[in-house]
Amino acid sequence: MFEDANTASTARAAAAPIRAGAGPALTPRARWTHAPAGSCYWRCPPATVSSPSRDTPRSFRYARDMTGDRNEAPTERAPCLLVFGDLAPRVAALVRARPNLITRLIVAPREAIHAIAAYLYLASDASQAEAEVAEIVDEADPRDLLRAAIPNCPRRLYRALDRAGDRVHGKQFYEKLGAVCGRPFADALLDGDLTDGRISYFVGLARMDPAVAMLRGALPEHTYLAEGLDCLAALLPAHGALHDSDFRLPPRAGMPAVARRLRTALARIEAPDPGFLPPPPFRIVRTTDELQKIGKRFENCVALPNWNAPQHHVSLIDGTTVFLTSDDPPLLASLQRVARNLYHLEQCVGRKNTSPPPGMRSTLIRGLTTAGLKVVAADPQSALGRIEQEARRSRRAADNHEADLDDDDEDDDMDGIAA
Repeated sequence: MFEDANTASTARAAAAPIRAGAGPALTPRARWTHAPAGSCYWRCPPATVSSPSRDTPRSFRYARDMTGDRNEAPTERAPCLLVFGDLAPRVAALVRARPNLITRLIVAPREAIHAIAAYLYLASDASQAEAEVAEIVDEADPRDLLRAAIPNCPRRLYRALDRAGDRVHGKQFYEKLGAVCGRPFADALLDGDLTDGRISYFVGLARMDPAVAMLRGALPEHTYLAEGLDCLAALLPAHGALHDSDFRLPPRAGMPAVARRLRTALARIEAPDPGFLPPPPFRIVRTTDELQKIGKRFENCVALPNWNAPQHHVSLIDGTTVFLTSDDPPLLASLQRVARNLYHLEQCVGRKNTSPPPGMRSTLIRGLTTAGLKVVAADPQSALGRIEQEARRSRRAADNHEADLDDDDEDDDMDGIAA
């Protein structure tokens, strides 16, 4: 059954939830009652179709309920101006200075709104009197306002602002956008959505090693990945391990290709000389490539891409860990450097982390001691942690004991009073 349009609209308005300051004036005859328990709506009398009297003010309802969640505290009471975010008070002042401006703002597309915001944030002549700025905003083309805010910006930028969201961002957003638009990555940025994350990514990329820029096509647009590559792009040349061709990838190459190139470059770095010779049958693991092969053969966590493997590979390169291996029996041992000629034997395991043959760990420690090293049973971090935790438990036990004594004294006092 089809409803009359007026009847349907009136019924929907009557059934809509009541908001503060909305809805028709309440009269004694039209009483509102609370909805049953568990309902979030109010109950009202049946709707009727009638023409309101001329002296009854008309009320306008939004087609849907406006959300009550805000990301920030409202700075302007006029809802139409909240689209301007932090600029809402400034835009309100411009409208008061030039009321005709509202007719332009109310129908402005997203790109025009963002262009006006960039102008008010960044343009030097936006600091003039409100009447003068309002006249400029009202009469100038939004593209001209954008060029005043971001000089020499690409022509594509204005259209791309349609993908910058429905609300004005903070000043830093437009500053970073202007910084990227003046650099070689402007076209890549404007090919996608203008989100704060993408803009921050290209801002960071412009400051990184040029070798990272060569890999941009193979990278997801994540800042933390680019920062990681920037770190390795600085580490590898410091060891003379980066070749010119390492970061020249074929078309359509992805992150697996980048990872393979980085492993190859890291394998060229030899571990520092620890200054001792291990007892037979052990030998020192010299490169990350050798450690990777051992990890795969032993099926343990030192082989990339296991979670802890990068820590082992980097500690081998910087000399904080010395890895020893033997073929018969097949073992892998890690010595954590504590100080000069002072080490902690962290692990000594076989394939799939099996235990070494009986007596092999003690034999290794005796051989290292004979070679002039001192081997301690705990690493400094664990040792300090154990001591602090035990001291904390002792303090708590002492406090509890004093509290028990105080309770006993109070009981004695109460017994004396009773006597």
